Amino acid sequence: MDEHSDLSDDVFEPNTMDDEDEWKDVEPEHMIASFVSFGGNTTFRHLEDFFVDAKENHGVDLVEMKNLHDLDTFGMIKLINYIRAHVHQGLSRPDMSPKNFLEGEEYLKPVMEDDALLYSVDDIFDLCEKQKKKIPNGSVAIMSREEIQEVMRQNNQLREQVVYYRSALQKTYLETLELKECALHSPGEKSTDQGATAASSKELADDSHYFSSYAYNDVHEMMLQDKVRTDAYRDFIYDNKHLFAGKVVLDVGCGTGILSLLCAKAGAVKVIAVDNSSIIDKAREIVFENGLSDTIQCLRGRIEEVTLPVKKVDIIVSEWMGYCLLYEAMLDSVIWARDHYLDPNGLMIPSHATIQLALFSDDDYISDKFTFWNSVYGFKMSCMLGKAYDDIIIRTVKPDAAPSRPATIVELPLHTVQQSDLTLSGASFKLVAERGMDQLHGFLIYFDIFFTANREAGPSKAQTSFTTGPFGPETHWQQALALIDTSKHNALDLETGDQVSGSVTLRKGLENFRELQVEITWRVQSAQSDEEQSERVAGQTWAMR
Repeated sequence: MDEHSDLSDDVFEPNTMDDEDEWKDVEPEHMIASFVSFGGNTTFRHLEDFFVDAKENHGVDLVEMKNLHDLDTFGMIKLINYIRAHVHQGLSRPDMSPKNFLEGEEYLKPVMEDDALLYSVDDIFDLCEKQKKKIPNGSVAIMSREEIQEVMRQNNQLREQVVYYRSALQKTYLETLELKECALHSPGEKSTDQGATAASSKELADDSHYFSSYAYNDVHEMMLQDKVRTDAYRDFIYDNKHLFAGKVVLDVGCGTGILSLLCAKAGAVKVIAVDNSSIIDKAREIVFENGLSDTIQCLRGRIEEVTLPVKKVDIIVSEWMGYCLLYEAMLDSVIWARDHYLDPNGLMIPSHATIQLALFSDDDYISDKFTFWNSVYGFKMSCMLGKAYDDIIIRTVKPDAAPSRPATIVELPLHTVQQSDLTLSGASFKLVAERGMDQLHGFLIYFDIFFTANREAGPSKAQTSFTTGPFGPETHWQQALALIDTSKHNALDLETGDQVSGSVTLRKGLENFRELQVEITWRVQSAQSDEEQSERVAGQTWAMR
């Protein structure tokens, strides 16, 4: 950028206004873009005038180049920057062989600051498409200004129609998924093989919907505004820049690319950002907007299916955690990426995760959300509870609603954990009530995350860590509640010192592997008696859909 700074200085005069009041008269919405010629000595208010100058003075026909080489947005950006760079170096008519500008990402970096041409690529494409009025010798005729204006007016109308039809198509798609799901759960006369095929189709549909759910801004806004989450990654990366300097990094499930940006700023020589959602298009724009296209390469697809430009990477960074840690099953893909791409001495970020279990008791919450339906102005509405006791509930829990110290039910070392370890079968726990309670309402599940700079170090050596539990700052993951169904199990009152022990099983959903099933068995041992009461032994299964 610096080697071309004199070009920008020649064209754009700095504004020296100091009086803030003078700025109030500026109305950006009415400003007209000025297109600076490739020679840097002339500005044009209309693209068609710029086209004529480029062809007459530099032998460049942008329309012909676009159509001849089928340039996309990034191809056109590379072409513009390539021409500007070489004209500025004194080559008024650069060699227009596509290999000179299309290969690599060198010319994605703007040559001239505030180049209005780079912000008008869509308008350039509009003109290119409508100027393909072929004449016998195969050349392209330039349209009149009036024709171009009419074409642009029609194009704006078409854009509005595309937005409308895209929205309608999405609505129809989601409605179709709902109908398919209803059909799968309805009784029918299908054979066993047909039923298996239907279940398989449902799983694929759900998997597709999983990726599409990350295409919208709100979910990324929520995650980026989670300071506990994002600050932890930033702090570890920036505090350990020596680990990233000159290294190749793979970002699995990159989303907007925030982790890739942090790694690039920390000194990574190459960052490969992979996501199977259409958010990857926004990530690519964000990378370009921040001038990091020469470092970060964005790829769309499943990590299991895309082809990386390298055989091995030095670091894998990913924010793969779901509710209860394992919901959405993204960790499976991260492990696959580790086994196929991470150097044997490479680093996983984060490095460790643990799942925690605690007792839950909150009379106010149960009264407001559950007991309430037993008498609504004197009327029973218990049917409104639906499957409240069958599903895991995600909410923020008050610290005093967790009347026991947590128990770690599983620790996952990311450098060595296997996909088979992600099914947790009968992990034992022991919880001691730290206060008396009229009723044990259920169990609380959350997770902790650790970042270590040494792959051999354990969580206790972590430089950075965070918890999603009720005793730390709130995160977007909140906590997971598994409420005991008192219509099937006796209500349990506990005294201080009473012990609740048992086992936890976590497994993927039977019909959708991204869902989660939680099974807990428990028994109560009174602090005042050595005898276990048989009626206080129970078990229940919940689903996280």
